[in-house]
Amino acid sequence: KEHLDWATMESLSWATLLHEGYGVRVSGQDVERGTFSHRHAYISDQQRDVEKHAFLKTISHNVRITNSHLSEYGVLGFEYGYSITNPNTLVIWEAQFGDFANGAAIMIDNFIVSG
Repeated sequence: KEHLDWATMESLSWATLLHEGYGVRVSGQDVERGTFSHRHAYISDQQRDVEKHAFLKTISHNVRITNSHLSEYGVLGFEYGYSITNPNTLVIWEAQFGDFANGAAIMIDNFIVSG
């Protein structure tokens, strides 16, 4: 057996969803590379200033992994609304640290928990 790390398994699970026709949408600060460099959704050549490449887009263009600004309340609210209107898409808002979730607590309490 070969060892598969967390980032590889995450990518394989998203690739499976994309292959089966579902969408994948991930937002949060620094989600393209992962907060602690465990995710490599995008790669770039640091020697040459070229456009980033997303391997998952070779499976489907129905994937969006986007760094967001630090307005947790607004970003989580948008992503929650997006998830309701797109039930065939895995929508993930990733909070880097616990205090980011604190900034979105009103959205979590009023919409997600009560929903």
